[in-house]
Amino acid sequence: MAFSTEDKEFICSVCGEKSVHTVLTEAEPPSGVPDLDLRPAGAPRKYMKYQAMECPNCGYCNSTLDIPFYPEKEYLSSDEYKSCSGIHTPNTDASRLIKKALALTGNHSYKDAVKSWLSAAWLLDDDCDINNAAECRRSAVKIIDGHPAAFKGDNNFKVLMADLLRRSGNFDRVVREFEGVAFRSQLMTAIAFFEVQLAAQGDDAAHRADEVPGVSAK
Repeated sequence: MAFSTEDKEFICSVCGEKSVHTVLTEAEPPSGVPDLDLRPAGAPRKYMKYQAMECPNCGYCNSTLDIPFYPEKEYLSSDEYKSCSGIHTPNTDASRLIKKALALTGNHSYKDAVKSWLSAAWLLDDDCDINNAAECRRSAVKIIDGHPAAFKGDNNFKVLMADLLRRSGNFDRVVREFEGVAFRSQLMTAIAFFEVQLAAQGDDAAHRADEVPGVSAK
């Protein structure tokens, strides 16, 4: 069994309306090597549509609708939110993830917001929507740049930043900020070195972790 779902009723924390949504109840674990940005291999690539739900009444998006939203609810009617920050795509799953990222940013949940932008980018990658996928990654970069205290000392996001920058075409910054950088983790150091090599070649494609020279990834 790859995965199983069930329909469940939620009460929106913003408008109080009830709605039924499909949630993931069981999921097959990853099988294979992840990408450099930690996108899992195997069955979990099919599960991203269950990472965000949208209230049909007010448009609030989050992992579940019972999660409180702290900014003024009028934000959900703003052009930024309704237009998915200007990223127009027919992929409704990606749109929900973008709105979720915007809501999480409003809640000051910056790390989760970055992850939601990245999940949206993955779905757009699958659609071959390269420009919008890159724009999602740029939005994730803006969060990390704009809220350094939230990411201070977290080398996982530091290394992820290299891939976000490279996949969105900011090759010069990857080389400038990561060339010669060493982490306590040899794996992270090797990944950063590989990201610099790819950026120097103008390579903005997805790469798997087992492509890193000298690294055995399973």
